[in-house]
Amino acid sequence: MSRVVMIHPDLPDQPIDVDEVSIPHYQASGWQVDDNPPAIPVTKARAAKRRRQTGDES
Repeated sequence: MSRVVMIHPDLPDQPIDVDEVSIPHYQASGWQVDDNPPAIPVTKARAAKRRRQTGDES
């Protein structure tokens, strides 16, 4: 499955890496496909770490 990098205008320093089939879901929340993805790919581990840092302790 293909992965794409998406960015949100309110979170410019927090690109996310998502499955290509999830694009419509994220676009509905304001995310946009990044035409110039970062040189260092966003990994699942980095994305999970970001989610844990939001204060949402589950």
